[in-house]
Amino acid sequence: MANINRLEIFGPISTLKRIGEVLYEQTPHVHYFKRDISEGRSIRVFVYEDRNTAVHCSRCVTCIVSEDPSAISMEIVDVGKQSGFRGSQEPDEQPVYEQLLDFILDFGKQYGLTVQERTPELEGKEEQ
Repeated sequence: MANINRLEIFGPISTLKRIGEVLYEQTPHVHYFKRDISEGRSIRVFVYEDRNTAVHCSRCVTCIVSEDPSAISMEIVDVGKQSGFRGSQEPDEQPVYEQLLDFILDFGKQYGLTVQERTPELEGKEEQ
């Protein structure tokens, strides 16, 4: 089953603009895509691969970052194929999905950003 985490990040505009650049420079992504939508708005897509060559398994983590002048919306999805044996990951090795979440939460704490998790129940009510 896929892990999906939706985040809204609020804070100073200059710091919000930096989070996408920091993700690009600091995280070991295997694919990156950026598209400007309009003045001050853009979308970035990061794809990460969590490989464990010892047991021949791999998982993909996709991070979609919607940048707006007033907030950042992120959707982090841990999906993809996994082969090998269940529970074959090293006990002390943290999955890429968790590393990415920790990185975003630490960045937000360090620079005074407000990071809120969006829940599916609230998303449905907003659209009505």
